[in-house]
Amino acid sequence: MHTALRWLRSLRLFPKLVITFLLVLGPIYYIGLTMNRSGAEHVRTEIGNSLLSRVNLYTEILDVDFDRTIRLMQEFVNDVDLLELSVAHEVMTDIERTEAVLRVKQRIDLLQKSSVFVGTAFAVIPSLDRTISSNVTAITELDEDELDALLRVKNLYESPFLEWNGRLYISVPYPDAGASRTPLFVVAVEVSKAELTKALERFTSEGGGAVLTGRRIPWSVAGGLDGDRVPAFREELERLGVSALGSARTVSVGGESYLLAQQASSRLDVTMSMFVPSRQIEEPLRDYQRWLIVLSAASAALVTAFAYSLYRMIHRPLRSLIQAFRRLEQGNFNVELQYSFRDEFGYLYDQFNATVRQLNVLVHEVYEQQYRARLSELRHLQSQINPHFLYNTYFLLYRMAQRKDFDNVVPLAKHLGEYFQYITRDGADEAPFEAEAAHAKTYMDIQSIRFEDRIHAAFEPVPEEARSVLVPRLVLQPLIENAYKHALERKESDARLLVAADIVDGALRVVVEDNGDQMTAERAEALQAELERSAEAAETTGLFNVHRRLRIKYGERGGLRLQAADPQGLRVEMTIPLEEANDR
Repeated sequence: MHTALRWLRSLRLFPKLVITFLLVLGPIYYIGLTMNRSGAEHVRTEIGNSLLSRVNLYTEILDVDFDRTIRLMQEFVNDVDLLELSVAHEVMTDIERTEAVLRVKQRIDLLQKSSVFVGTAFAVIPSLDRTISSNVTAITELDEDELDALLRVKNLYESPFLEWNGRLYISVPYPDAGASRTPLFVVAVEVSKAELTKALERFTSEGGGAVLTGRRIPWSVAGGLDGDRVPAFREELERLGVSALGSARTVSVGGESYLLAQQASSRLDVTMSMFVPSRQIEEPLRDYQRWLIVLSAASAALVTAFAYSLYRMIHRPLRSLIQAFRRLEQGNFNVELQYSFRDEFGYLYDQFNATVRQLNVLVHEVYEQQYRARLSELRHLQSQINPHFLYNTYFLLYRMAQRKDFDNVVPLAKHLGEYFQYITRDGADEAPFEAEAAHAKTYMDIQSIRFEDRIHAAFEPVPEEARSVLVPRLVLQPLIENAYKHALERKESDARLLVAADIVDGALRVVVEDNGDQMTAERAEALQAELERSAEAAETTGLFNVHRRLRIKYGERGGLRLQAADPQGLRVEMTIPLEEANDR
């Protein structure tokens, strides 16, 4: 409790007021959410009851339809023509038999047309060894297997359906003496599973389905379901058994939720099961959800309007003052706040501006002193760059003149003159990178004459966009000199040096890479660490000198980065930020 209070006290004014408003609107939102849930449950209950009523209605329709068919079949018991054909066909003339068959055929046709669910109606007369069917014009021979199947009926009033070879029948044998005695005739109908399927499809809504299953005899007909889903629905019905009869419940089939309603028919010994996707049930609930969204949007709009008004009156000027303090912390002393009202914030802004002006004067004085000191240090570092190879070059000139090698004396003297002309021509601190690169190339040409074919040096062309970039003078030649001195001079053959420059991520990147034979990744990391330490120390030679100068001039964004190169060489990457370079 005390921790929560301390946390609330530490909050700023804006979140405190927002939290207060949320606490006020929270109960309203909770009431709306509760109403939505209550309405949703009510709708689900009503839809479940409606689905159960539909299942009861459709089951009753099937009961009435098949009950009428069974009654019509039972009336054939008193059919005179069928009785005569069964017991007196031997004493009947051909004309009498034909006329009797035609009259039976007419009544069989009427039986077949009495219901859309009757696919075929027929009468089997064992004594004649013939079958009179509604689907053919002539009588056909008796099918013994089919007759045996038709005699398996147990109780016409409790379980009228029987299945044989995947076909569904209702049969009425006369007399009904069981399978032990052959009857005089059997009146039967084959139930059309196709029509049952169509009826079940009409019973169902889009996306749902219905399944009619036998209770004692395992058979089933499905409607409204594609072939892939039928096995999954039948498996779920077998798992539920009779537990869902007379009620609506939610089940999961094939990873999708359905509302299931079941009703059993004691007259037909079947169970009607109807599935409706839960997503269809949720459709009427979307109105409740929309109202909840409207309520939430209204609450959010109210909080937003209050927050905006608070922002206009208090938070925005306070935030501007805080941002000004942060810029001041970052060293920006040109901050000045503008405020058009003469209230408490106006007084704070005026005092802040006066304080910043005074600080700016003091900081300028200190900065000028520090700048002069750094400039003196920078010039001191630059003056320490000494072409130590001068003695070797003069000795090389002496030997060439002694040998009268005038073909090499002339270019060497020319390169040496250009070299000293660049480093002594003026006292400017910066030069275009094109001039700095030309000076470094002159140094490489001198060394190429000196080492002849032992060292292969290459300086890639300077990109157009990098030529005019201003860089500190004499920062590239020491990197090349370091490669010759520490990596290449000792190699007797196949020594290589590559210098390349490009613009990458807003900075000029210059790479000097050699193929020396003593550098490793560990040594490169150690040298990099020494470079970073040298930025704070007084080391003023070679790579340390260049790194120190770049850090003084550009800060952390400028400097050198060392990496091991193949096979055991060193890769030196010099970075000069373009933004800072172009501002000078």
